[in-house]
Formats: sequence, structure tokens, C-alpha cells
Amino acid sequence: MKIKAGIIGASGYTGYELIKILSRHKSVDLKFLNSKSRNGQAVKSVYGDFWDASLKFTNLSLDEVNRSNADVIFTALPSKESIEIVPKLKGRIVDLSADFRFSDAKVYEKVYGIKNYSKIKAVYGLPELFRSKIKNANAVANPGCYATACLLAALPIQKFSKHIIFDCKSGYSGAGAKPAYVNQPENYSDNVIPYNITRHRHKYEIGQFIKSKISFTPHVIPVFRGLMCTMHVLLKKKIDAKKIYKDFYKKEPFVKIMEDKLPELHDVQNNNNCCIGGFEIDENNRLVVVSAIDNLLKGASGQAVQNMNIMFGIDEREGLV
Repeated sequence: MKIKAGIIGASGYTGYELIKILSRHKSVDLKFLNSKSRNGQAVKSVYGDFWDASLKFTNLSLDEVNRSNADVIFTALPSKESIEIVPKLKGRIVDLSADFRFSDAKVYEKVYGIKNYSKIKAVYGLPELFRSKIKNANAVANPGCYATACLLAALPIQKFSKHIIFDCKSGYSGAGAKPAYVNQPENYSDNVIPYNITRHRHKYEIGQFIKSKISFTPHVIPVFRGLMCTMHVLLKKKIDAKKIYKDFYKKEPFVKIMEDKLPELHDVQNNNNCCIGGFEIDENNRLVVVSAIDNLLKGASGQAVQNMNIMFGIDEREGLV
């Protein structure tokens, strides 16, 4: 039996990545691709590199979505919209917004300025941290892209740290398809754009799982996809960082510890891997670790499918390698 899957918010960058993965996933029957703005249009007419000219965007009502008896629904919607829609859906949910990432609704409301009145309790969808909970979850909150790269960099050594500083750089697709300053060519071309330099929303998402002090600054760089986190850790004592990371991630299928070179965006673009390397400690006992992901895959849609695979008890690499 195939998993019956649908997407709500299918025409944005993350929605399209879901379409590409799920339409080739041997265990999935893709039932609907909801998009209000693209209803009836062929996916290929919007994304010219798509291979199936017959697949079209839909705009099913919530009743029609529920009557589809989908086993899993991916919601790739802006914040606030998921809060309103997800509680009305039947089936298991993987939500790619920020609406259910915070265990404390008051923190979410403070960070996003949106009242979270939903009673949905979602499992935070970082498989390397919560795999056993994801397996039995009815709703999974897919992590943010910056949060994914930072958490995977920090988790193995947080207990040795006094202060962790994340210096991150993302491709402009991280700002989404809707026009914004940071995703317009005249602004990002031949340029690096820092923004929200001390209060980015993902800082507070990361802070839920890191016990030491953290600081976070993001930048947009002139590439479409890919995200790099250079993490600076002020250590409490000397450690063998490389061994700690190798032991921590030895069973993880998508975390690659790089011993002979530093991670680059080319190592992770168009795949679901997180590549981690560096592990150097300077004379001030500052550890530097570099992690890199594709912000649209391990930072969004690839990780969402990885979560679906775990939820339905199939190989979590299926559709992603």
C-alpha cells in the first residue's frame, strides 16, 4: 500500500521541492497539490525544469482535502495560516511553517507577534534529536533552515560550551518566492546582506534546545540555494572535538563528518545532507565548526520527507538518495 500524500501551499519553493521528491517517491501516491494562486496550472508551466507535463496544481476545499483520505498532508504555508488550517485537517501532518515549532505558545507569540490559539501539539521534526517521538507523532513541526544547520552543529558539544556564536549565510531562496528586499537581484547580486543581526526568529527556535548562551546573525548571499553556519564556541575546557562529532553522528544517514576538507555549499546543494567539518581550536580555546545544508532540502522539504518516512516506518532515506 502506498502512502496517500497531499500538499497545501504547493507552488512556492518548498512546495515545489516537495512535489519533485514525492512524485518520484516509490512509496507515495501524490493526491493533490493545493495552490490558490496557481489552481489549474501545470507544474511545468511554473517550474520549467519539471518533467511531468500532466501534473497540475489544485485548490481543493478543506472538506475535499479531508475526503481525499490522505494519510499525510504537508502544509507549506506562511505563519498564521497553518495555525488556522492544520487543526481542521484529517490525517497526519508535516507542517513547514514556524507555527508549531515552539513548545511554549507564549514564546512563539512574542517572537512572531501572532496569537497561537491552536491546541495542536506537534513534535519538533529534527530526526537526529527526536526520531523516536517523530515515529509516533500525528503532527510534526519541521524545523527552520537556520535552526537545522545550527542545532546539528551545536548539539554534540553544547555541554562543553560557555557561549555559542552562530554566523550564518543563506541563499536568497530562504526568503521565499514572495518579493522582499533580500531576494531581489538588484540587492543581493555581488553583495552580502546582513539582517536581523541580533533578534532573528530562528535564534529563539534554536534556544529551546541549547542550554548555553547563544548569539546568532544571518546573512543573505548571492546564490539561490545552500546555507552555511560557521559556529564559534567558547569552550569550558579542551576537548577532542572531531571524535565527539564522529561518535555523536555515527548512525545518522544524512549527517556527514568531513575530516579532510571544510564543508562547502557544493557539497550539499540538491541533497539532504548536513556536512560538518572544521573542529579547530585556537589559542583562546575557541572551537570553530562549519555546517552546511541545502536550505530547501535538509532545511525544509527534504527533512519534511525524511520525517514522513520515519512516521510511516519506512527507510528514512527513501526518496532522498
